[in-house]
Amino acid sequence: MVRSLASSAPGFAVTAISVVLLWQVIPWTPTVTSLRAADPVFVGLAVLCLVASLIAKTVRWRLLLPEASPVTTPRLYRILHISFLLNNVLPARLGDVARVAMTSRQPGIRLGHVLSSMLTERVTDTITLMLCFLAVAPFLPVPARYEGLKTAAWVVIAGLAVAIAVAGVFRTRLNAVAHSERLRRRLPANQRVRAEAASFVDGIARLFARDRVVPIWGWSWTAWVAAFAINYLLMKALNIDAPFAVAVLLTCTTNLAMLLPSSPGAIGVFHIAATASLLPFGVPEARALSFAILAHLVNVVPVSLIGAALLVIGHERLSPWALRREAELATQRANDG
Repeated sequence: MVRSLASSAPGFAVTAISVVLLWQVIPWTPTVTSLRAADPVFVGLAVLCLVASLIAKTVRWRLLLPEASPVTTPRLYRILHISFLLNNVLPARLGDVARVAMTSRQPGIRLGHVLSSMLTERVTDTITLMLCFLAVAPFLPVPARYEGLKTAAWVVIAGLAVAIAVAGVFRTRLNAVAHSERLRRRLPANQRVRAEAASFVDGIARLFARDRVVPIWGWSWTAWVAAFAINYLLMKALNIDAPFAVAVLLTCTTNLAMLLPSSPGAIGVFHIAATASLLPFGVPEARALSFAILAHLVNVVPVSLIGAALLVIGHERLSPWALRREAELATQRANDG
């Protein structure tokens, strides 16, 4: 526990600096006034879009797991929300640890399947966001003084595109290497290691399977379009006059910001990213910060409440000792398999 807190110290420091910076730079009285004037109808619609986005992500996650496993989509929906709750209240992204532990104990699912599905989620999310940014970038009303930032974004996206293209070109070769007998001989003789390695490769391959590729990418696009709609509706709720392309940009920048070290819930870094993304489009500082606060609440509070309810109803065992026990059970099943 002490080690987890120590590793989380830089994140808490980043959050503290971000909050102090926002507190000192942006006036809070007009920010609070703007929040109080938010249209509850648009806020409610944004919450519905959040629910739709998470349902789409859950369906996609089921497609990334073994088809033969009897695990149901509602069960995965419960696991996903509980992991979100824990990530929002605990340091060191312990929610992801709980997600791995709870999923790997499901029948027919190995640890490698879970890890590969989570990695594949990151890949599909990155590609989807990148393509969406490319689609809306020409329509962003960016002032001339910010053109340099836009160019830098294009350079980063081009680099990601090259990396993805290289991976696609060598996909067949990499798959052959992963299944080669020479690699198997180099792996430890432990059957568990070989089984988990095989399940990991099998999970990654699902992203390119002919019968899965269209549903996986279709649900991925559905999830992110709903996420874009959340930001657009919240801008409407705060009377921010900006096109849908800005909502896409907000989604991209806030998701990138959440990759940085921070406290649970990405407090501070999310708010700075959202606020800074709106300022170039003529949005007043106080209103931009009010959007950041409202968007963070909409993205964190509903999923945390749902996760807490599912955690209580399901009587899940998520103490450190229970998680350790789940890992031992997963190892035992792998050895038996």
